[in-house]
Amino acid sequence: MRTELLTPTIQGRAADLRAIILPFVLAHTGILIILGFGGSGLEDSGVQLAVAAMAVLGSFWSWIWTDGAMADISAGVKDMDEELANSNIGRNFAKAPFLVFRAINTLVVVLIVVAELIAIY
Repeated sequence: MRTELLTPTIQGRAADLRAIILPFVLAHTGILIILGFGGSGLEDSGVQLAVAAMAVLGSFWSWIWTDGAMADISAGVKDMDEELANSNIGRNFAKAPFLVFRAINTLVVVLIVVAELIAIY
């Protein structure tokens, strides 16, 4: 893929990654506030279910978004034209451990959800 096509594509997917971080953090901050200050209100099974559903489904939605963006950015390594691939930034981009990034992202999201579910129930 030519650099003039690849660069905006990568920029767009990187913007997707940046866009999901704030909603993810705010949602989980809200859950922590509910857990910290909700106290007896969580004894209602409907409230527990709603908070648990938000933790699980919101996190799954965020994970899909981020994992897809990371997969597309990783695929950009294979789509670099020869000039970009042979540049310093291209060689550095090709060395990035995207599989590790995706695994860490998955692990962090799972651990956050598990911790929240333990606190809820």
